[in-house]
Amino acid sequence: MPVLTGICRFAPPLRADGGRVRRDGRTTDGWMILACEPDLGRYLRELYALDAYRTRSLDDPLWGPHVSIVQEDQPPDAPLWRALEGQPMTFEYHHPPQAFGPYAFYPVICPEALDYRESLGLPREPQWPLHLTIGNRKRLSTD
Repeated sequence: MPVLTGICRFAPPLRADGGRVRRDGRTTDGWMILACEPDLGRYLRELYALDAYRTRSLDDPLWGPHVSIVQEDQPPDAPLWRALEGQPMTFEYHHPPQAFGPYAFYPVICPEALDYRESLGLPREPQWPLHLTIGNRKRLSTD
């Protein structure tokens, strides 16, 4: 299983100006992601396209390739929130890529991330199992 490292980011911005308000009016304040190198996303999206003989492609996700650790949860233990900002975290990802709706991702194993969720007072397992988002077909989709 390939092993990668991401950087812990809290309330990741949605735009270059640092804005965190989404189109639906909610914010990214309750999010924690592992941000990965943009080149990783380009490489994995290229493999995704090659695997389908270039009959499908993906757009870059808003935050680039990333693993969502906390998704809009309000952690009960607020003093620990943001304790890992800017810190590296290692994870494994599994082939083949999977899709859910317009999103393409790889399943992820990261005990350190699950331990951190528990330390925050959140359920160990997130609502959506840990995954490395590599792209989406939102712009390309007609549904």
